Amino acid sequence: MLHVLLHTNECYTLTLPQFCKFVFNILKAGIRSYASFTVMVIKRCVIGVFLVFIFGDSYGQVLNLSSSHPIKDALFLHNSSISNNSLQDCSWRHVNEKNACPDPDINFILYTEPDNKEYVESYKTDWLRQSSWNDTKENIIIIHGYAGGDDTLPISVLRDAYINNGSYNVWILDWGRLSQPPCYSASVHNMRSVAKCAADFLTSMRAGGLLPERTTCVGHSLGAHICGLISKYVLFRLHRIIGLDPARPLVPVGARLSSGDAAAVHALHTNAGNYGEMGKSGHVDFCINGGRVQPYCKNTDNEALCSHVWSICYLAESINTQIAKKAEPCSRRCPTGPRPGHRMGIPLLMGQFTPLTSTGSYCINDDHPPFCPRYTGGPGDRRCCI
Repeated sequence: MLHVLLHTNECYTLTLPQFCKFVFNILKAGIRSYASFTVMVIKRCVIGVFLVFIFGDSYGQVLNLSSSHPIKDALFLHNSSISNNSLQDCSWRHVNEKNACPDPDINFILYTEPDNKEYVESYKTDWLRQSSWNDTKENIIIIHGYAGGDDTLPISVLRDAYINNGSYNVWILDWGRLSQPPCYSASVHNMRSVAKCAADFLTSMRAGGLLPERTTCVGHSLGAHICGLISKYVLFRLHRIIGLDPARPLVPVGARLSSGDAAAVHALHTNAGNYGEMGKSGHVDFCINGGRVQPYCKNTDNEALCSHVWSICYLAESINTQIAKKAEPCSRRCPTGPRPGHRMGIPLLMGQFTPLTSTGSYCINDDHPPFCPRYTGGPGDRRCCI
């Protein structure tokens, strides 16, 4: 018999065949991953199956884009602040720890204007009223994914699009210290703790006057699942969640974004089956160019990662009603089956202005990089060009 202690501090007694099946299931969860395992035996308990994920089409590669298109640095690659990180630098949080929130590695930041950045002090009951928060505007909470942060690409493109629109209080949940490379498995593990602190933050802001029914949680990759997990730790119903290509590798079934997590859950799929979740994730699922790979990413070193990242630019584009795209109803195979076929029905605005009562699968075909200006001075952001 083998005694397996996971990073969650849960110990299981397994036979050798069961242990082999356990390892196989972990490998299967990664599908496109190579994994190496270090197993140390201490007091008859196998301490930690330490996963070192080196994705074949991975977060460990640089997108082959020119220097004028800085989203190639979306995952902090070649950033000196993390270039010397190792697995020993990974941080692991446990949601059941007492006094876990506030966490010094989880920051909430408010933007009401481009140059107005305020760090939230949620333990102060009157902080909201003393801040620049505007109670007449809608609230957008943006949660980045693996290897992200407030001032990092690509999430800063979406942040700036909302801020520059002028109609929103823009909140950033920055958990970059708990999601830094090469700690992907730790990042997945930390999602629940981040969600718990986010729930405490929302509860505090609600007591100060923030209305849940005027608040949308927007998450990219792992951030999409964190938006969903918040619902497990609040005593009120979340209004809307927009999931941008919710992450697939290693995310447990119970932690995945689903339609039960908010009154309206909308998901944009751009790399389903690789970095993105394969199944349906919301009341409305948008499959962009089939939902799996994006045509404008074909000339990059990593077509899958490029496709996954550019879901952010689609939502940024949708904030501007002049260039927001409409999707057509399509088969329910989206995004689980082969390229979905179209159905009869009324086209639907994709993204920020999707009607809250909408349901079903919708598809759109678009060969042009989203939110990339089509002419000098045109609407968009050059950082979304390829």
